[in-house]
Formats: sequence, structure tokens, C-alpha cells
Amino acid sequence: MPSRRQFLLGSTALAGSVLAGAWRPVAAAPTAEGSFLPADFTVAVPDLAPERIVRRLVGLRPFRPMGVRLEAEAIGRTTLIHHYGHGGSGVTLSWGTARQAVDLALAAPGRGAVAVLGGGAVGLATAWLLRERGRPVRLYADRFSPHTTSDVAAARWFPSQLVDPAFRSPELDASLRQALLFSHQRFRRLVGRGYGVALLPHLRLGSQPPSPGWADTLLADLIPPPQDVSDRGLPFQAAWVGATPGLLIDMPQYLLAMQRDLRRLGVELVQRRFEAPGEIAVLPESVVVNCTGLGSAALFGDNELVPVKGQLTMLPPDPRLRYTLSAGSLYLHPRSEGLLLGGTYVHGDPTTTFDSEAETEILKGFAELYAMPGSALG
Repeated sequence: MPSRRQFLLGSTALAGSVLAGAWRPVAAAPTAEGSFLPADFTVAVPDLAPERIVRRLVGLRPFRPMGVRLEAEAIGRTTLIHHYGHGGSGVTLSWGTARQAVDLALAAPGRGAVAVLGGGAVGLATAWLLRERGRPVRLYADRFSPHTTSDVAAARWFPSQLVDPAFRSPELDASLRQALLFSHQRFRRLVGRGYGVALLPHLRLGSQPPSPGWADTLLADLIPPPQDVSDRGLPFQAAWVGATPGLLIDMPQYLLAMQRDLRRLGVELVQRRFEAPGEIAVLPESVVVNCTGLGSAALFGDNELVPVKGQLTMLPPDPRLRYTLSAGSLYLHPRSEGLLLGGTYVHGDPTTTFDSEAETEILKGFAELYAMPGSALG
């Protein structure tokens, strides 16, 4: 187990109206959202008493060392487009890699309906973009919100746990950057539209200003370097505090809104579990986009997929907390149903058993960050 110090360090007319209303074109590249902390910004301190815990969540991130799989293969007469392996970046990348997957699907023979497999953030975005580009869509999933892995995601918009450094290349960076730009643009359009997408400042805590990382470089056009706000008298036991603009997606709200509007667009949502590729080959759709995430390991025998277990502790919602926070592996994200505290990243663990010892360390870590009585660095 990581030490405490590691934690710290429908109809055509209706479809047209929905598409035009929520997804009007944006000609210019997206700009960094929001601004730095306003002069009157204050940090509310959460009540971390263990007896206030209302829920515990566990999810498995679908990590591929080489990154997202985006490629086509033939299964009989069916063209199968693989679109999975986002690691901890499924929500963040969903719209961008969905556009790349849709380009592959539309290049396949046939002009009929397209099937999408998977009811999480990646599958929903893929179905939407296919419908937006004029194709009938049927979405098959074993589970829909509120029972998907995406429902568990803390979902601050930022790429993480995405690709092993050994597989990075200029070509991969360029592809990811385009996907991130497009995805960010689509989420920005949803702010204030009832999808649970909000602009919130993000606070980064540490012993010193961080050196720009790989993800920071990819996002240089979207998110500026952190602004040093260490002199603002914020209630943290940290030598350095930085602030950046941020996007947070409230996943339960977002997924339910997406499902609702996909139905309005005429997309049929079908609950079905597939056990073998042969069951996919006999679907009425001749083009199928596979967005089953970690399920692709069993369904298609992809032994390169690695589960990365993560868990969250939920406290009651606190409307005073209007920021996200990260410090090493610790993070705090407020959403409508509660305040999420994380995090853990256990590579290769396929279980969904909650680790109470890890939770204790996370709570201690946050108590130290907020310099609460009785906490001490050890």
C-alpha cells in the first residue's frame, strides 16, 4: 500500500433541433476556460469526519500501454471498429477519439445503420457523432447509467493514466493533441446546458512548483501554467499552491442527459451483453464500433488491456466547495450527489473490493493538507 507521504506528494426535425441547439459549430480553436482565482476567492474546508461518509465507489480503468486502440477489422461481412483503452482518460478523450473512430466507421462499405457497443462516456459520444453526421445508430450495452464504469469516474477534464512513456512518439502526440482539442471544445459547449459540465478553478499543491509534464505540453494551447497563489493565505499545509482554470464533469448528470438526448435523436438504446465476436457478426448493422473498454479483454481476447483499480470516498455534497484539488495522488472533486475524495491507482488488480486501509490513508492525507487539528506529517 502507498505510504501517507506518497498520497500527499426520434424524428429528423427533433434531431436537427437538438443538434443545432447544443452543438452549434465553433469556428475558432477553443481557448483556455475561465480565469485565474478572483480577488475574493476563498477555499471552503470540507468536513472529513469518517462518520459522514455516504458512499464508497470502485472502478476499473481500461489501460493499454500503447494507448487507445483505434483500428478496423473484419468479422465476416461486418466491419468492426475498435475504440477502447483510454486508461484514466475515457471521459477527457471521449469526444476526440470518438471523432477518429467515426471517421473510420464512415469510411467502411455501406450506408446503413451503425451499431455502437458500450454505454459509457466513450460509447455515448461515438453514437452522438455518428448521428450528427447523418447515420442511423443503435447502441448496445450490458449496462447504462447509473450502472456504468463511467458513473464512477471523478471526471476532472485532464488526461491521466493514458499511455506508457515507452510508446510515446511525435505521431501519437499529434493525434492525441487533436483529440484533446476537439473533446475540450465539445465539453465547453455543454457548460450551463444541463449536462453537469462546469468551469471550476483547479488547485495544485506541492512542495514546489511542478515541472511541465507530458500532458501539460499537449494541453499548452488550452490550459495555462499554474499561477502561484501561495501568498493568498489559503488553508493548506503546503509550501506551494498553484491555480489553473478547470472543467469538471458531473458524471451522473452528464450520462443521463446524454442518454436522454440520444433517444431524442432517434438512437435506440438496447440492453444486451455479448459473449463472443460471432454474436456481433450477425447483428443487422454491417458496421460496428466497439467501445466496451475493459470488456474487450474477454470479448476480443485483448491481453494488452490492464485493469487499473481506483476507488473513491463520497461525503455529503457541500455547495461551498467550488474548486477541484490535487496533491500527489490525492484529489478532491465536488459534484451534485457528493464530494469525491481519491485516489488510488492499482495496476493489474481486476477486483472491485473496497480497500478500507487506503481510505484511511486518503482521509489522513487530506486532514494534513488542510492542516486540521490533530494531523501531522509523518
